[in-house]
Amino acid sequence: MSSCDEISIPRLIYRTAQTMTLHAEKALKPYDLTAEQFHLLKNIFENTPLCQNQLCEIGHKSAANVTRILDRLEKKGFAKREKNPADRRSTLLFLTAQGKELVHEVSSLFESFTELLTKGIPEQDKAQLTQLLLKVQDNLGTSTKTYQS
Repeated sequence: MSSCDEISIPRLIYRTAQTMTLHAEKALKPYDLTAEQFHLLKNIFENTPLCQNQLCEIGHKSAANVTRILDRLEKKGFAKREKNPADRRSTLLFLTAQGKELVHEVSSLFESFTELLTKGIPEQDKAQLTQLLLKVQDNLGTSTKTYQS
């Protein structure tokens, strides 16, 4: 049996993800946003117009989870849903002007986070790390073709 102090790849990935999430949540607190909410806002911004089921795929979230997050984003005035004129069974998602402004502001905040995250890592190692993490995702059956941060 391995020790909890042992550095294994899964434990290291988990701890890194937890640390990144905590850092992101702290940075987003003044904007009254969670990391999940910002992730979906950014995906809507980059893929408008977007159906709600497409957002589930892109965001790697369940329909119920996306609905819950969208309800909160609408209540805050950052996003809106409109009936899809091409398919009345689906809904199109859009950002409000306030939501677009927020994505721009917070995205620049996360650019500095990325710089902090990769500080001291040579470009070649960053590229290799990216490829290794994509391989891990592929091994776990996660579609990296639709993944966007």
